[in-house]
Amino acid sequence: MSDRLAIGFRQEEGAVGRIIGLVERRGFELLGIAMTGEPPAALLTLDVRPRDGGRRLDVLDLQLRRLDGVSQVSVFPHASGASQ
Repeated sequence: MSDRLAIGFRQEEGAVGRIIGLVERRGFELLGIAMTGEPPAALLTLDVRPRDGGRRLDVLDLQLRRLDGVSQVSVFPHASGASQ
């Protein structure tokens, strides 16, 4: 089951790497990435799936919000019954 994260952040050197690195280090697979926006702000949309049942999206959400330059995080959980 995959979920979607929309992350608003300040475009600066290394910002995308910090966000993606945190997602991967916290045990989530990246299934899709899209980015929109013009400096200094941008929106990164990530489709993610936990590597195992012990990974919680709410914990990842809180950790992303703590990153320097992140202004917002929206979580769009996978709709049950929808195909992948």
